[in-house]
Amino acid sequence: MKRIMTIGIAVASLALALPGIAQSSEQAPQVQELFAQGSDACPNMSLCLYEHNDLNRNEAARIWVFPLTEVRTDYSLRGHAAANQPSSAYMRAPGTGSDMAYLFPDYQCGFEGDREAEAISFRRNEEYNVLRGHNGRAKRYGYFYQNGRWTKEKSWGITQQTLNLNDRAGCVAVGSFTSTYDLRPAIDGDM
Repeated sequence: MKRIMTIGIAVASLALALPGIAQSSEQAPQVQELFAQGSDACPNMSLCLYEHNDLNRNEAARIWVFPLTEVRTDYSLRGHAAANQPSSAYMRAPGTGSDMAYLFPDYQCGFEGDREAEAISFRRNEEYNVLRGHNGRAKRYGYFYQNGRWTKEKSWGITQQTLNLNDRAGCVAVGSFTSTYDLRPAIDGDM
C-alpha cells in the first residue's frame, strides 16, 4: 500500500507540457497535465479540465491545466491527449470576473468566420461535474429577437443558451474578456 501511494504521489507531480497557440505575439503559457482528483488539485488562476465526471472524484486521473492570462490565448487541442477527453471542469480564479475561459467543441476558438460555433463559459470556483447543461454562447444563423422585435432577415449572431458539450473539447480560449465581442462577433440578440 505504501508503495502504491508513493507511486501515486510521484505520478501526481508529473507535469507534461503541451504547446498553446497564442493570439498575441507573446509565447503561450504551457499547459500542464496532472494525475490527480478533486478541485483542490486545480492550481490557482487556472482552468482545469478533468478526464472523468465529478472532477475525477472516484479515482485519480488526468487533469489538463490551462493558466488564465490577461491577453487572449487560444489552445487548439488538435493532436493533444486532451482532445475530446474532458468530462468535467473547474476554474480556480479567486477575485476575478467569470468570463475568463471558454471551451469550444471544435478545434477553432472564437466566433469568427461563417461557421456555427458554441462554447461553455466558466464561472469561477464552481464545479462543472459534467460538461452538459451549462450556460454558454452559441453563434447561429437565423432570426434574432432584439428590442421587442424579430429581425426580418436571417443573420449571424451569438445567443446565450444552455449547451451540452458532453466530452467534446477542441479549443480552450482564456483571457480577460469584457464581452463576447472579444471573441467576435458581438451578440445580436436571442434566437
